[in-house]
Amino acid sequence: MSLLTSKSLLATASVPSLNDCPDMIFIDGVQTNSDPSNGSGGAYPGALQRTINIDNTYYYYIPSSYQVEKPLPLMIVWHGAAGAGNANLAAINMRNFWQTAAEQHHFIVVAQAATGSNGGWIPTTDSSRLGAIISDMDGRYNIEKNRKYIWGFSAGGFVGHALALNNADYFAAYAVSGADLSYANNAGYTPASAARQLPVFISVGQSDSYYNSAQNDMTNFTNAGWIMDRNIWFDGFIGGHELLNDLPEKAWNKICISTLLD
Repeated sequence: MSLLTSKSLLATASVPSLNDCPDMIFIDGVQTNSDPSNGSGGAYPGALQRTINIDNTYYYYIPSSYQVEKPLPLMIVWHGAAGAGNANLAAINMRNFWQTAAEQHHFIVVAQAATGSNGGWIPTTDSSRLGAIISDMDGRYNIEKNRKYIWGFSAGGFVGHALALNNADYFAAYAVSGADLSYANNAGYTPASAARQLPVFISVGQSDSYYNSAQNDMTNFTNAGWIMDRNIWFDGFIGGHELLNDLPEKAWNKICISTLLD
């Protein structure tokens, strides 16, 4: 695969949805490496919600470009600590936060709500519920199974590091904002233990209390074989523990080209 400065040339990829990545052209053989879920029957397009297994409600967005014949990437988004009773609202807000980028770049967003009593994540419980959500989406929409991503903010980012590194052979790439590796390291899900060097985009404000530790995490990744600006990117923006409106665009532009085939 080659990175060019323009999409003016014909772009073809063995995973068709890669052609929607900015400024990319792929030249492959006649083989296809796409792995579509071939789901059908889900409503589209727009901002939607669904409850499965009685109490597992999730919120998602299907872009207007969605067609059942073409599998699209799936982006899972995890909110920060929401406070008691606010997890569902936090999930809705995160879905809406990513919606513009999803519409522009043709991917599906799914926002899960944490189950902790104070609106925080319970890793074992919530990762199991995430598995059920993804299976439900695979069955109802045509998802490119080689292009599933996860992003988390703050508490969602701490757990997101662990979830992604522990499932490096499942997620194509991941991103975190306002978080560091401390939870993942303590749980034993370190970069060195990951099954593959899945690409990661890390964003944190320069006045965020996690800035220095997130910056130091780069050493953990590079010591484990990651290469800066090739499969790991660090975005230290001017600001604090917050999400700037350009974050989804910046993160997606970096991890968009990543697949399980890389």
